[in-house]
Amino acid sequence: MAAFDLQEQEQIAELKAMWAKWGMLITGTIVAVVVGYLGRQLWTGYQAKQGEAAGNLYAAVDKAFEAHDAVKTRAAADAMVASAPSHAATARAMLLAARAAVDAKDTEHAKSALQWVIDHAKEDAVVDTAKLRMAAVLTDEKQFDAALKLVAASKSAGFAGLFADARGDILLVKGDNDGAKKAYQEAAAKLDKANPAYQLVETKLLALGA
Repeated sequence: MAAFDLQEQEQIAELKAMWAKWGMLITGTIVAVVVGYLGRQLWTGYQAKQGEAAGNLYAAVDKAFEAHDAVKTRAAADAMVASAPSHAATARAMLLAARAAVDAKDTEHAKSALQWVIDHAKEDAVVDTAKLRMAAVLTDEKQFDAALKLVAASKSAGFAGLFADARGDILLVKGDNDGAKKAYQEAAAKLDKANPAYQLVETKLLALGA
């Protein structure tokens, strides 16, 4: 590992402390934006084709989620899994269930919901969203190798930058500052500069002396 001067070491320590306090929130916010975008696609692209049944089931999930009721959100999502496991809306419902579980600090239910999405979702972007969220949960649990495996490569080209950013976060917390820097540099190269995540990556690179 390359040597870092005292100022850089202090910045790295501050960055690690920031992840410890805000990492899940930052990752969750980015993923929430993605889920929101996917949700809009759901209503415009799938509801008209699949009829009202799945739409009504998803509405129940969304209502419980907006009420911040993790138990009801998961129950409604599980109802979708039971009645329409292959419907595109079901994977999105389980993403919401996972988000509600994380907010309720119920990581086991969050991981089970995310794993269902990873295993069953048909759309690459939805699978990648679940992988990013799962990696953040595993990083908080210090399961670094498992988290890194999840974000080794994205299925969707549009997520390549976010995956590289996630690898940087994991490597930083793991103590591999040089590896983190390389991952962030890759993320900066792949992210659109208009993407809010790009500015976060730039801040991380500055803290690492890049």
